[in-house]
Amino acid sequence: MLRLRRYPVIAVLVIAGAFTVILAYATLNLFQTSMANIRFLRAFGWVAVMEGGLVQLAEIMLCAIAAMLSYIGFKICESELVYRYRAWQDR
Repeated sequence: MLRLRRYPVIAVLVIAGAFTVILAYATLNLFQTSMANIRFLRAFGWVAVMEGGLVQLAEIMLCAIAAMLSYIGFKICESELVYRYRAWQDR
């Protein structure tokens, strides 16, 4: 995957920071927007679909997927840093 073991600690921290920024951007108002979209689709039905309600719902789902992937990437970086810290501590 990323082969984080070959990168220096600073690079892993920068990658983890980038994943954090992506996570924050992707989840910004994600819940409120998705609930408002679902209410819009339920209230107006076919008119909402014609106005792009399903397209917006697909975009919301893509943002949720991006948020989950960036969270997983952050956790991978975090576990690598913890592994390196414990290896350093045991020396």
